[in-house]
Amino acid sequence: MKLRLGGQFAFYLPGHPAEVEVDLLETERLVDVLARLGIPPAEIHLAAVNGELVELTTCQVSQSDVVSIFPPIGGGWAP
Repeated sequence: MKLRLGGQFAFYLPGHPAEVEVDLLETERLVDVLARLGIPPAEIHLAAVNGELVELTTCQVSQSDVVSIFPPIGGGWAP
């Protein structure tokens, strides 16, 4: 599985890669894969598998999938 890490998520992995290959022997819940990698699911705002938005806690992923995760986006200016 190819995992693309948006925002600060790269900092949870050694070397801080923007993208990483994750070996899956069978289909797994995405939330379990991320937790095993040390990426806190509670910090993920959006997740997409093969370009489609998915529900993080119920989505199943397999070796051929491309997964992207993103944190909430903040910004702006307040006086």
